[in-house]
Amino acid sequence: MSVIYGNPIIAGGGGLELVANVVDGATVTATLGSKTVTGVSVGGQARLKIPQEGKWTVSATNGTMVSAPQEVSVPATVDLALPSHVLNDTSWAIIKQMSDAGEGANFWAVGDCKEVTMNGKISDGLTLTNYTTWVFIIGFNHNAEREGNGIAFQGFKTAQTNGKDVCLIDRFFNSSVPSGSIALRMNDSRTTVGGWKSCKMRTIVMPLIEAALPSDLQSVLKSTTIYTDNTGNGAAGVTPTSTDDKIYIPTHYEVFGTVSSNTTNKESAYCKQYDYYAAGNDKRKYRSDLLANATWWLLRSPNIPNGEMFRAVDYAGNPDAVYAGSSYGVAPCFKVG
Repeated sequence: MSVIYGNPIIAGGGGLELVANVVDGATVTATLGSKTVTGVSVGGQARLKIPQEGKWTVSATNGTMVSAPQEVSVPATVDLALPSHVLNDTSWAIIKQMSDAGEGANFWAVGDCKEVTMNGKISDGLTLTNYTTWVFIIGFNHNAEREGNGIAFQGFKTAQTNGKDVCLIDRFFNSSVPSGSIALRMNDSRTTVGGWKSCKMRTIVMPLIEAALPSDLQSVLKSTTIYTDNTGNGAAGVTPTSTDDKIYIPTHYEVFGTVSSNTTNKESAYCKQYDYYAAGNDKRKYRSDLLANATWWLLRSPNIPNGEMFRAVDYAGNPDAVYAGSSYGVAPCFKVG
């Protein structure tokens, strides 16, 4: 184990110790004001003698990668991880660390993908078993003044690079749904009353999708304050209100970045277009069960003036609407942070 004091004024300082668990050979640096202490990890640890109490900022580097800085009160033991510039080679725990430190955009880009394997019931017409797919970044600190910071993702793609955008489809797609069945639809009947806040997609389907995600991803999901027309019933001029959600689907404005005469005209004041779609990426999505076929996928904005429909994206990537009681594609979003 090697200990190096980066500031000779504090060399040989007090008996406080900061233990950093990090990959061998990484240089660990702790700072407090003008004071700096550094050490090199040997055997997976760097042990730094710290000259005074206080909240020290500690990080590690191997010369290429830099960990997210952490603030700790010494004495302390801290785990430091070096992220990869390849998103898929980075654990969800490290992605969260980088997001919390505001460093995500310095390592990864909108559109970068990470593989996930999903297991569980999504609806009465769809159960996933070792379903391997890719989630992808759609924004950094999206709409942060309302939603807070975090790395925003959406599912799904068929490959790490040059994959098709896909959405989940169940066996009730565009057909009648047996009474009382859980389906990939906004409500059990043709109604938008209560908007996103009260719809079955939010209260029943989204928790099932969350539970089907791998546990390491579930553990870093951020409860995000999102804004939607939560009145519905075809009412015009509704002011969006907030819900706190870990898994959700986007609004019309978040995908298209335009105000529609078929949504409340106040949506643009509360929502922002995701960077992924603002960059001109295709808004079409393909069926998870029939990858050759583009399909309709659901948005959480109630349609106006018709109180029976929610907004959707059609098979060509254009804005449209579908009846709330019909099953269509679902492409969930979430934030890590």
